[in-house]
Amino acid sequence: MLQDQNIKGFTLLELLVVISIVALVSAIGMPNFMSWQKDREVRTAAEKIANAINMANTRTANGSLEVVKITFESTGSSTSVTTVGIDRKKFSDRLNKGLDVECKNDANWFTKTIDQQTFSVATNLTKKSSICFSLREKNYGTDGIFNGQQNINLENSSNVTDKFIMICRSGSGCPGKYSYLIEWTRFGNVNKFKWSKSGAWTRM
Repeated sequence: MLQDQNIKGFTLLELLVVISIVALVSAIGMPNFMSWQKDREVRTAAEKIANAINMANTRTANGSLEVVKITFESTGSSTSVTTVGIDRKKFSDRLNKGLDVECKNDANWFTKTIDQQTFSVATNLTKKSSICFSLREKNYGTDGIFNGQQNINLENSSNVTDKFIMICRSGSGCPGKYSYLIEWTRFGNVNKFKWSKSGAWTRM
């Protein structure tokens, strides 16, 4: 059976042109993709940490727990986040007995483990640090870096806070490329910020 004589294959020159175009597109797109992926990893961790703080306040607001403590511990580019709590009755019993109810990193009076997560990100924390939330901030407390952290400006000079954690790609200093910040208040409000190219924290 005769084949169509008009059907032609790729010449070597045409194949080299196609390979060159693919290589050029990959060279341009790959760095952007890698940058997007690195930013996404840090942003996802920041979102989950913000959610953990929101959930802590939800549990105290609805009365399921009297006090909820979130403890952060960063080692290099790894950060663990542990959330524990205690219900109203057990907390009241401790108060009535005159037992310790201070918000400390290693406080062992919390009776319920709520969540434990580990993220492949760094933070601005140079040592183990904790936040304790309660309804109407009655038993709010901090330990570690959060206890007397230096104020920073957010968005503008009128928004100054010492209640924050920075989440970044590497290094303990932050900020820099791929840096996020979670701010909270004693009353449980949570705000998220990203470090911008202009060198300022911008609200997400």
